[in-house]
Amino acid sequence: MKRFEVAARSENSPIPEFCRAPQLLTLVYVMALIAMVLTLAGTATGEAALKQLLLLSIYLQWIGLCGAGVLCAARRWLKPARAGVLFFVCWGLLVLVTFLVSSAAWMLNAQLSFGLMPGVELWSFVARNVCIAGIVALLLLRYLWERHQWQEESRAEADGRYLALQARIRPHFLFNALNSLAELIPSKPELAEEMVIDLSDLFRVSLDSRQRLIPLREEIEIVKGYMRIEEIRLGDKLLVNWEVAENTLDAQVPRLTVQPLIENGVLHGVSRLRARGMLHVIARREGDFLIVDVENPIPPEEAPKRAGTGTAINNIAQRIKLIYGDRAKLILGEDRDEFGPLFRARLRLPYVIHSGAEINAPIAQEE
Repeated sequence: MKRFEVAARSENSPIPEFCRAPQLLTLVYVMALIAMVLTLAGTATGEAALKQLLLLSIYLQWIGLCGAGVLCAARRWLKPARAGVLFFVCWGLLVLVTFLVSSAAWMLNAQLSFGLMPGVELWSFVARNVCIAGIVALLLLRYLWERHQWQEESRAEADGRYLALQARIRPHFLFNALNSLAELIPSKPELAEEMVIDLSDLFRVSLDSRQRLIPLREEIEIVKGYMRIEEIRLGDKLLVNWEVAENTLDAQVPRLTVQPLIENGVLHGVSRLRARGMLHVIARREGDFLIVDVENPIPPEEAPKRAGTGTAINNIAQRIKLIYGDRAKLILGEDRDEFGPLFRARLRLPYVIHSGAEINAPIAQEE
């Protein structure tokens, strides 16, 4: 069975989303490591070192979590801001958090007599920590800016690749449809006229690039338009069995992903049979994923073969890779049921429902 593995998706903001658990856990882990390093670099040993590690960890976690909370709260208000304003405000907030936490820590140490800062004045302790925080925050924000710039360049490159792939699938589809029309004109000219109308409607839909993701029900309508064209050419030789669960119809799928799979099933499966052949289209939800299976019968070895380049399959694999990252898969393989051998193409996509009137699919970045 052939598998198309895809790359992971990344963020699209200079400031990480500290409201989410993974980022917070990373921050807690980093602060704990810093506390360990500072403790080991000191002169305390034994029980005194453990006490220092505990209190230092609490102090650094305060700074880290308070800073994360402030950036999390300010993040949505800072989205429209220019880069210079964004980083200046974030730097100021981090320095302010360090000032407040350092002041509170010094006062707490004085009140409870921890003895961690013997003979250190409030202004000296706070000023030192604020200066350190200012330098570290400056370096951190610089790193985040460089990372953001790299991500934006990668995203732009991925977006251009996606549009090129989307443009490439249309001539492939048109070529196959025109071949079907050419076969029909000599024998059934009146049906050829109907086919031209269906082809015109279908190709107009395929040219619409405003939305990368569309509801599955819209993709099925595109498929049915294509099937009307093939039914004119193949007559009652082509049968289609639809098993589409109701809760999958509003799930978002990339435009022109299911249709090429069915087109391959018709061209390389049903059309090569002497008798009637059936395509099975199955859509269901499995947890957080949408599963779409397209199954076609496998013709006997002596059946005339159709040359194929794999354009459609590779195109779909690359497009879902760009959109979803490693959360999506395209799996191809042979199987068998009670009617005989079959070929199955399976799309495994994240189950996403979008309620807005228009959606532009995010482009995942490749590591």
